[in-house]
Amino acid sequence: MLTVAEKTKNHSLSICDCGLADYQQVLREQRQLCKKRREGKIANTVLIAEHPPVITLGARQSANKLLASRSTLEQQNIDVVDIRRGGGTTAHNPGQLVFYPILHLPDFGLGISEYIRELEAIGIELLKQLGIRSQRRKGFPGLWVDDKKIASIGVRVSKFVTYHGMAINIQNDLSIFDYLIPCGLDGVEMTSVLKETGKHPLMNEVKKNLSHLLINRFPISNEPGTTSCKPRKLPPWLRRPLPASETYKRTNNVLSSLGLETICHNANCPNRGECWDRGTATVLILGNVCTRNCEFCSLTCGKPDPPDPTEPRRLAKMAKQLGLKYLVITSVDRDDLPDGGASHFRDCINKVRQKCPDMKFEILTPDFRDCQGQAIEILADALPFVFAHNVETVVSLYRKARAGGNYQRSLNLLKMAKESYNDIQTKSSIMLGLGETDAEVEQVLKDLRNVDCDRIAIGQYLKPSRNSLEVVEYVRPAKFDLWKQKAIELGFTWVMSSPFTRSSYFAEQEDTL
Repeated sequence: MLTVAEKTKNHSLSICDCGLADYQQVLREQRQLCKKRREGKIANTVLIAEHPPVITLGARQSANKLLASRSTLEQQNIDVVDIRRGGGTTAHNPGQLVFYPILHLPDFGLGISEYIRELEAIGIELLKQLGIRSQRRKGFPGLWVDDKKIASIGVRVSKFVTYHGMAINIQNDLSIFDYLIPCGLDGVEMTSVLKETGKHPLMNEVKKNLSHLLINRFPISNEPGTTSCKPRKLPPWLRRPLPASETYKRTNNVLSSLGLETICHNANCPNRGECWDRGTATVLILGNVCTRNCEFCSLTCGKPDPPDPTEPRRLAKMAKQLGLKYLVITSVDRDDLPDGGASHFRDCINKVRQKCPDMKFEILTPDFRDCQGQAIEILADALPFVFAHNVETVVSLYRKARAGGNYQRSLNLLKMAKESYNDIQTKSSIMLGLGETDAEVEQVLKDLRNVDCDRIAIGQYLKPSRNSLEVVEYVRPAKFDLWKQKAIELGFTWVMSSPFTRSSYFAEQEDTL
């Protein structure tokens, strides 16, 4: 039995600090705890540890790449352990922080992919506290600092209970990674907090901060033998069947094979199944890391990668393969770019148009905070298109819901687009259910019409991730019908208003009045 050096308990989680502990001893303890958690005999638990030098090989054999023989490693006092977690080869040694959550995922309403995102979010925040800006990278679980990897994730789930976990390089000796190819990724350089900052953090303080983050991320009451709190149930009008059609699968396969992002996936859109069944998707260009941190959104905030010059070509290939007639293109906020990403929008449209001359476009842009005039001028080289920019919510909720946004700036962008481009339609969208009043919603509609906005989408806010804003109200479908009628009365020429409406929902329909 593992000796627990320190144990803290609250209503959410049992957290055990194992200190410097043999890897295989901790692995045995994980398996025992996992069995007990499945049987409801213990609370959700997290083990925190450092390990003597050890290299572990994951379940994915193709990603297990050693650069030294086991006998050589044994001479260097480095143990090698074969395990059944996800991922490939990685290494642990003192100064690396490792934590192993033993969690019953249904307690938190999480699937495996969402759970991994939760672990990454914990790592991002912990590293931020240590002065490191890290980010996710699609298809490669873990965290990165530019092109260097600083944290690795390998998990296993057995009957909805997790074990194995996440390792974050704090101040460990990175030379251990010279004996392997981390996670099977050739050319990957490992880094640490010490290497990036030159500072030696106190491990006890780092563990204490990690404990606080874990408690905040997994906040439920789950004492042994009790029934955990369940997520708030959706009303019947907000439930949808799981997608299963061949068209859905084909759309998914084409997008995945070309390495394209979609807002459907990154924002956990409830319409993904329906839209992909129709062979449509809203592509997300310029990466999936946003320079802002809006509380209603599930996109990752951090330092994005530079624009990918191959993305316009891959987008054109996708449009051709799917036989699209109408393409909606959106992006994260890219305040790091001088033109806010406008030239990349332009290049994507023009490249797709070369392959698909009859394609119609809708662009859903950020607010181009510091470069609105420049962006509007650049985008003029890609006309025609529907120009969309979402105000998202009412003025009083901007500070709460839309960090970095400005209501008047958004209206100004829509006005500028309308005045700058001949014969285009402008469009915006608003979410209901965040605590807005009817009078505030009506004022937003009037403000949009005052800048000659032609199209409006009105939908129900649904919490896309555990850390997004809570839903204040589930608005009934009849209320959306009333808002549709009000929008028509105010002069909008295209109105989509329903609980499932999102900005690009049925955007290809010319007339929804």
